[in-house]
This record gives sequence, structure tokens and C-alpha cells, in this order.
Amino acid sequence: MARYVAIVIALFVAAFIPLLVVLEWAGWRLGATIPLSTIASEQSQTERVVWLGSFKDYAPYKLERIKRVQPEVLLVGSSRCGQARAQMFRPYVAYNACLTAWPLTHVVDFIDRATRVAKPRIVIVALDYFLFGDFLAEAWQKERTMDFSQGLDSHRRKLHDVADFVIRNNGDRDAILAAVTAPQTEPVDGNRLVGTEAIRGKFGFRQDGSVMVAPPYRRIADETLSRGPQYVTSSFPGAPQLSERQFGEIERLSRLAHERQFQVIAIQYPFLESAAAFLDTNESYWPYSGIWRDLKSEQTANRFARLGISFFDMSRTQTSQDPNNFFDPAHPSERGMLKTYLALLEKPDFAKYLPRIDRSSLAADLDRGQNEQFDLYH
Repeated sequence: MARYVAIVIALFVAAFIPLLVVLEWAGWRLGATIPLSTIASEQSQTERVVWLGSFKDYAPYKLERIKRVQPEVLLVGSSRCGQARAQMFRPYVAYNACLTAWPLTHVVDFIDRATRVAKPRIVIVALDYFLFGDFLAEAWQKERTMDFSQGLDSHRRKLHDVADFVIRNNGDRDAILAAVTAPQTEPVDGNRLVGTEAIRGKFGFRQDGSVMVAPPYRRIADETLSRGPQYVTSSFPGAPQLSERQFGEIERLSRLAHERQFQVIAIQYPFLESAAAFLDTNESYWPYSGIWRDLKSEQTANRFARLGISFFDMSRTQTSQDPNNFFDPAHPSERGMLKTYLALLEKPDFAKYLPRIDRSSLAADLDRGQNEQFDLYH
């Protein structure tokens, strides 16, 4: 019996080890198991690399980039600010660390981590009305926790991503072999794709931390934009009033800013006009749009001011009126982001923090890409 068990174990090991070796080799070739610090270093050497891996690795990857970039201006938040480009802040060194934190507790925690490895002068936070609802905050707290440990469990998860990559390619031998043996590039700028999600989706995070709009989102943008109110209400559950528990995280951020000596600028970025109008005027949704009204109120603005936080509500501006400034009702495109910052720079209370930005130069950027919805900067 003992001999039989030994034979079974030997056969299992004989089969498993070669499989593991192949999986490890494929993981390295796809960029799934390359250390995030290595990817961050490579992006410091060239802007021609785009990375995207597992969702849980977004924040630790961007933390590695922050160590190397040492930005003067740091953007933090959800996907709502993902299209902001470093060029919009020139001559300041800026890094887009959005898509790292959704609930406010994660926002503050990430800023805490980031300001331990860098010393930004300004931290721009994407601060939206829906962040002040407890229901959504609790759901995101569970679903969107990042993996900062990057230990053995993380490595196993990345090997699983490799296996998942094979499965999602339906076992297409030619496609899989091409992915592991030859450089893969995205279709917009021809940048090399690193990571299973980048290779499969043909998009990812650029050198400046901004994220490309994925090809499927580009294809369905017109249809998605036509569903402004439905998109916002289905994506972001409302609440009758701003949660004091969530506002406590803003107070924690204020204390951190005072301790680390950085200025917090909070921005509610534009929504498509139809979505903003619904939140403003729809009486049936009134009980759920209380947080929308509270965030826009003078009382809340005064609370921010007392905490030393400059809040700018850009949720419904001229930018909101043009669908070409968005790729869905809640996400401004690069064009929408540039228009937002051009509008902000007209405000003395914002411009005073970034006095060296040449607004006319940014306006020229907009003119050069006047027919471009998604990619102004190539």
C-alpha cells in the first residue's frame, strides 16, 4: 500500500512540476508575475509600456510608480478621474493615481501610503456625492480592497490569472502562443502591453497613471451616453442625506494633510447633462438624491473650508452639455478632463495653487485635438 501511495505521489509530482514550470514561464512572459516594482521601473524608462493586471494590484502598482515619479501633484480616487493626463499640469510633475480607491476610507488610506513614499504639494481627490452614502461605502469596502502585501497568496492569484487568460481565449492555441512569444501592442499608440488584462483587453495604465478607454467602451459610448439618468442611478445608489460617518473620513484626511503638509483639493468632476439634470429635478428620486444636494450645499462647502480643503463642484458645467466630453454619463474623457481643468484654471481659488500652468498652452492642446473624443495626448 505504501508503495502504491508513493507511486501515485511520484506520478502526480512528475505531472505537476512541468505544468507549474510552464505556468510560471507563461506568467512571466505575459507580465502577470513580474514584480510590480519592476514594471514601475520599466515605465520610468519608457512611455511605450502600458500595464494592466488584476484589479487588486492597481493600488500597489501605482504606489510603486509614485515612489519613482515623486509627483508634486497627485490625483487620487475612483475611475471618475482616470482620464486626467500629466500634460494637463505641466510644468508640474503630476501622477494620476486614480482607480485605486473608491470608499472614502480607502481614499484616505491610500493617500496615507502615498505620502509616506513621496511628498506631493497638492493632492487632488475625486470627491463625489455617492461617496457619502453608507450602503455603497460598505459594499465597496468589501469588494474593492487592494492587495498591498504582494506575498505568496498574491503570486498564486496571478498564476490563476494566467490560467484564466487561457480559458478566456477559449484555448485558442495560436492566440495564446502569440501572447507569450511576441510583444503585444494596443491599437491607439502602439504601446507594448504588459499584464494579462492589458493583453486581453488591449488597454491599460500609461506611464502617467492615466487609463486608456477600453475598446468595448469606445464602441458602445454613444449608446451608453443615451442612458444618462439610468446609468447614474443604477451605478451609484443614493441616500437621503450625507453620512456623518463618511464625512469623518474627510476629517481624517484633513488631519493627515496638516500633518504631512500637503493641500487637499477636492473636485466633483462633470456628469453628462442629462444625468445631472435628473439628480437636480426628478421628484421621484428626491429621497435618494439627498447626498447630491448636501454635497453641493453652502453648508457643506463651509465645512470643507473649515477643514482647509478646497472643494470645487464641476458636476454640472458647460462641459456637461457635450457628449463628446464623456465616454459614459459618469466618466469624462480626456477631452472632458482637459475642459474641466481649463474651467478650473479660470477660478482664482483654484489657479492660485498651480500658478505656473499656462492656460493658453492647454487651450492650444484642445484646439489641436478638436475632433478627438478619447485621446488628445499621443
